[in-house]
Amino acid sequence: MRRSDLRKFIGIFSMLFVAPAILLIGISAWLYLNEVETADKVTHQSEKLQLVQSREMLENHLHNAIRDLMLLADIDQLRRPLTSPGQNRNNETLTRYFKSMVERKGQYDQIRFLDLSGKEVVRVNYRNGEGVNVAEHKLQHKGGRYYFTETMAKGPGEIFVSPMDLNVEHGVIESPYKPMLRLATPIYDDFGNKHGMVIINYLADKLIVSLKAQTDISRAKLLLLNRDGYWLKGESSADEWGFMFPEKQALTMANRYPDAWKAISGSESGQISSENGLFTYTTVTLEQLLAGPGLKHEPMGSPVDGQSTLWKLVRFIPQSGIDQPADALAKRYLAVNGILLVVWGVVALLLSRARQFRIEAGRQLHDKEKRISEIVNSAFDAIITINERGIIETFNPAACRLFDYREDDVLGQKVNMLMASPSREYHDLHIQNYIESGVGKFIDKPGRVTGIRSDGSAVEIEICIGAKRVNDHWLFTAICRRYQEAGESDGRLAV
Repeated sequence: MRRSDLRKFIGIFSMLFVAPAILLIGISAWLYLNEVETADKVTHQSEKLQLVQSREMLENHLHNAIRDLMLLADIDQLRRPLTSPGQNRNNETLTRYFKSMVERKGQYDQIRFLDLSGKEVVRVNYRNGEGVNVAEHKLQHKGGRYYFTETMAKGPGEIFVSPMDLNVEHGVIESPYKPMLRLATPIYDDFGNKHGMVIINYLADKLIVSLKAQTDISRAKLLLLNRDGYWLKGESSADEWGFMFPEKQALTMANRYPDAWKAISGSESGQISSENGLFTYTTVTLEQLLAGPGLKHEPMGSPVDGQSTLWKLVRFIPQSGIDQPADALAKRYLAVNGILLVVWGVVALLLSRARQFRIEAGRQLHDKEKRISEIVNSAFDAIITINERGIIETFNPAACRLFDYREDDVLGQKVNMLMASPSREYHDLHIQNYIESGVGKFIDKPGRVTGIRSDGSAVEIEICIGAKRVNDHWLFTAICRRYQEAGESDGRLAV
């Protein structure tokens, strides 16, 4: 392919390919951005709904535990003053109640009754699916623990809910770790005298496992934090329970995500997007928790005053998780667009090649017609072409000389203007007869006719006519020369 032809080919290909490709890319970009925006809105709304579900699940678990606590507090045997362990039949009845509940529920590590000094009077542990009564000599004194002090300060029907922490036995954190939540209420006798407290040690690991199950198939991580921003359920187990270990005191959300924690700790619920990802959060307060079952509780301040806050429940999607759907969508669009562009590129290539062939064929045809025109125009004999209606289409210079007309004077005129009567009047009939029958007087064989020049003079002409059907039309070509008698010179020099 010549360089000029190559340039033309590239130009045609660019015209056919570039504009549709730009249009396709533009439409795809618009659709992609709209889908990303829609997916982002769906993600934000979905995170809010799923957080509500997680909160309801958490509150339902705790409401059930609170109801169990109040059921225990209503046991008649608890309202009667208990003697020392093992010396009162009430203790045995109470033990059976405690044992039945831990076995039936399966989520309470301990149920205990403590007297006014904090001494355990009855204690049932949950071990291997059974309630186990703790012997008298193993009962402990808990008068110095925070949950005893705070519970004993409450009035009738009021409930203490402890922070969630790891269980401590004999001053040592129990291993393996046992996350614990304590629910307690003071016990009053029938005369209104306080004589102890009942406390349930709730196995919080079951609650945490339930929360974790809600995010196993999600991009989000469900986080549970205490009011100080320590992880009770973190992004990894290494982050958790930092407040209970001196070496992990810096593992707080405030240190890792300061901007997010500022918003989370400062409001009850909301959603925040940051460079780290999307945080959707809500606050679980003691006020709201105790309001659920219709229990008696003390008035609280603001839900975010730091005192009534039990936990912050947070759904967190890291930025990589936010970008993941958009990246996957972009890959699909790139794959589809790549295929479409390749297919259209092949089509444009074939179309460009076909168009280049048509241009080249047109050019060759033009050159051929030009050469034929040059041959016709340089011919000594007159050459005239007419159509099926007898209209002159070409009239070469030799014909101009023979009939003494200019080319412009005859083009588009009826050819019978060059004929003498009676041929002039019957010429159209001759053409029609040939088209219908295929028989013509001068078709493909020479003859002699009388022509009329521009000045009206007659000229004897030798003529031979060729007929050709081109598509749906007929073309007639007449080759003419002046008729000469034998021996008469035609004015041409012999070579």
